[in-house]
Amino acid sequence: MLSKKEGFAGQRSCVLPTELMRQIATHPLCDNLYITDIGYYPHATLHARERRKGSPQYILIYCVKGEGWYHLNDRKYTVRPNQAFVLPANVAHRYGTDDINPWTIYWLHFTGAQAHHFLTFLHQDSDPSPLTVSPQPERFALFDDILSHVEMSYNMDSIVYANTSLARFLATFNNAVYTPNAINPVEDDPISQTITYMKQNLSQSLKLEELAEIAGMSASHYSAVFREKVQSAPINFFTFLKIQEACRLLENTQIRIKEVAYQIGYSDPYHFSRVFANVMGVPPRDFRKLRKV
Repeated sequence: MLSKKEGFAGQRSCVLPTELMRQIATHPLCDNLYITDIGYYPHATLHARERRKGSPQYILIYCVKGEGWYHLNDRKYTVRPNQAFVLPANVAHRYGTDDINPWTIYWLHFTGAQAHHFLTFLHQDSDPSPLTVSPQPERFALFDDILSHVEMSYNMDSIVYANTSLARFLATFNNAVYTPNAINPVEDDPISQTITYMKQNLSQSLKLEELAEIAGMSASHYSAVFREKVQSAPINFFTFLKIQEACRLLENTQIRIKEVAYQIGYSDPYHFSRVFANVMGVPPRDFRKLRKV
């Protein structure tokens, strides 16, 4: 099966580190339902996956443009715009984009004691056919809100917020109960502006003073405010963002690990591998072998 050898322009995704997932799995506010991976793939040409033993998590894929398909229980289903499907855990499956009209998808992996109940809630007649849903601004805003907070993985409060928002997001795919409400975006603050700058400069080696200048603060004040909001030192968080970009490159490209290191600003691939393993819990080579989405 062909699969995309490069990433998708404009994509966003986040893979939670192993140790963080252990903490979430035992957190009293998250253990019943929580995210392990989440992302957005626009115009995902050649995107395809096959899991002969299934995935340990449930997988939600929501198509907003283009078309795709999935195989489940020896049957093929076509997916069109404004349709979503949920793949049950530990069941063999395949899915992919249409060759001519590639899909744009929002996706996430979720698990926990309540995960199966949400599958039943969305597929009340046990029919695994795609769910047709109306496009609602709240659903997109909720997804963006959840992904943005998952990206703030150094802040456990943000992770709890994201996972406690997951049930509401999943519920929007049940048309019988969905009631849209407007969500107003919050204007960027200086810390958010510097995080955006970090994301735009992942190949660079940024210094604390440079980020503080963008925020319009002294280095010490900026560091204190950043730590209060993100629960991480600015440079540590920048490293986390770099490693998340490395995850995307390892998953969606075939480039060598040392090239991945160079693209996120590490001249020494061995140092990169140590940093990656420290953040994600596994070395980059093992991560590439184990990837799911």
